[in-house]
Amino acid sequence: MGRSQMLVNYDGHGSANSWRESLLTSEAAAKLTNEHLPMFVMMTCLNGYFHDPQTDSLGESLMKSERGGAIAVWASSGMALPGDQELMNKGLYEALFSNPGIRLGEAIRIAKLGSASANLRKTWILLGDPSMRLK
Repeated sequence: MGRSQMLVNYDGHGSANSWRESLLTSEAAAKLTNEHLPMFVMMTCLNGYFHDPQTDSLGESLMKSERGGAIAVWASSGMALPGDQELMNKGLYEALFSNPGIRLGEAIRIAKLGSASANLRKTWILLGDPSMRLK
């Protein structure tokens, strides 16, 4: 990840520790050496599964990477359906890019309000500072 990115968005199959077919794993995330830390938006299941004290989820590994990783991660701590995820993902981007300078927590709140799925609203979590503004 040598290029500077503000956002990294993944939409597809995933588990607590990886994206489909090991596209990105917790182990690889811990070794990233990117200087600019992007926000990771993960529209997949379980990448934010933070409540297992024995292992770090992919989202946690990105946040804990010592030489790179992520400035923030928005990911699910549970299971979800792709169609519901797509609508919420679109809502996040609309909130971020229609409101320059919006705080991350407010953009996520707006995106969640646009979802009819109580499961998504309850399981999608932000690892990072909700008062942050993306640059």
